[in-house]
Amino acid sequence: MSQPNKFLSFNRRWFLRGLAFTGGAALFSSLTQLRSLTRAQAQGAAANGANLLNELESIPNPGRPLKVVILGAGMAGLCAAYELEKRGHTCVILEADRSHIGGRVRTLRFEDGLYGDVGAMRIPKTHTLTRHYIELCELELRPFVSENPEAYYYMRGQRIRAKEADKLPEIYGLSGSESGLTPDDVWNLAVESRLNELSESEKAEIFAEYPQNALVRSMDEQSFLQWCKAAGLSDEAIEMMLAARGLVGDTVDFSALSIIRIEENLKNDLDEIVGGTDRLPAAIAHLLKSKPRMGCEVIRIERDDQAHKAAAVYTQNGTTKREEGDFVLCTIPFPVLSRLDTPFSGTKQQAIRGLSYNSAMKVQAVANRRFWETDDGIYGGGTYSDLPIGTTYYPNDNASAKDPEVSAGAGVILASYTWGSLARHLGKLPPEERHAVIQQYLGLIHPQINNEGVLRRMESWYWDNHPWSLAGFAFMKPYQQTGLYKDIVAPEGRIYFAGEHTSTQYAWIEGAVESSVRAVKEMLVAAHA
Repeated sequence: MSQPNKFLSFNRRWFLRGLAFTGGAALFSSLTQLRSLTRAQAQGAAANGANLLNELESIPNPGRPLKVVILGAGMAGLCAAYELEKRGHTCVILEADRSHIGGRVRTLRFEDGLYGDVGAMRIPKTHTLTRHYIELCELELRPFVSENPEAYYYMRGQRIRAKEADKLPEIYGLSGSESGLTPDDVWNLAVESRLNELSESEKAEIFAEYPQNALVRSMDEQSFLQWCKAAGLSDEAIEMMLAARGLVGDTVDFSALSIIRIEENLKNDLDEIVGGTDRLPAAIAHLLKSKPRMGCEVIRIERDDQAHKAAAVYTQNGTTKREEGDFVLCTIPFPVLSRLDTPFSGTKQQAIRGLSYNSAMKVQAVANRRFWETDDGIYGGGTYSDLPIGTTYYPNDNASAKDPEVSAGAGVILASYTWGSLARHLGKLPPEERHAVIQQYLGLIHPQINNEGVLRRMESWYWDNHPWSLAGFAFMKPYQQTGLYKDIVAPEGRIYFAGEHTSTQYAWIEGAVESSVRAVKEMLVAAHA
């Protein structure tokens, strides 16, 4: 039996057991070097976004206006339309959803002005392109609190405060040279100690499209579990570190490069959009002349290389229609695109079928009072557990003020955020049963949730079940960056591709907007050919 299955079965045991239950000097040196690593990667990511915008601005407009048919009104499609229209081109945006724009940027709206994001929710400081459009739309940001010493760890049946992380080694029975290692210590030994071998320029290759450095390429060639095992760590130490970072379940099967990219982004200071992340796509759409055509389900994509044209065939209100343009920009997620009739090459088809995606689910709970603030003293941040509910995040809107009147009122808590196998376990349950299970598990951390009159209701969003997504986000498995990426992003005649899955910043808004700027640049260059 392969090692990843050991970690997967760990979560299955907890899922079943929980249901039954509820019826030093070297480390200082590593941390110093870690700061250098984070600065180098932050500067590299920010520079890439600025460079893309500068490159786009430097391209002269073609001699005549272009018509571009954009498939999808997510962040990639909307930003591409904005950049094209700004240069005098015409866009036709076809969106399959009948009422929602923004793709996997989605905010659930509740009574009393309450809301909760079930898609993208965090914006790192280094995501310069995302912040460029936020500033363009004059939206307000506030800090997203990632870590809070007053939040909890719930591991192996024990609840401790995050500030008591030094108790976790004993809870996990670590011994010998691992005795006393915290989750952060284990991460430093598994990851940072090896990354510190890289020069400043080599460190920036972590986000490169075509990394050349041997160590960075080895991250792509190994699963994250293999990477950790190579550091000589025990199963218990790895399990502790994964649970404390919200990386439980089959996440260990994805490439080390995928995990390290996500974690490098999370090291940066984070912000959120006040009022909900869906305000960003709504604001960009408001700037467009060509409003998205809703309820347009694309069934076929066509190309005419001799005429330098491409087209999309779609259905709307039971009628089949066709829209042709000088270019088609396809932002459709690959799990959905694989179901369409497409004229793509064999290598493109292999990339579409081969790119791996991660499952994701978020469950928002509306509470009549903010018990996590009044009773537990938790203002923002997250609680990490080895339970099937994964990570619980607390709202940030009162994290700075700590206003007692706000705490006494209603609020929304992200009761459960899960990836991979945990999301799929919960996703198989009918919503009512799923929410009952989540309430049982959350009650182990916050017993108040079960008191009469505290919980108003829960709402969940499972991205695998959404027909225009069919998954949470692209997340590469071993060899996919070095083996698939060039075919993922390559155009097919006059058909170009964008979306978070066509960027090294997959799973982030930044990946979507970065890919859209790249695709617009490539189309303008091709129009001159």
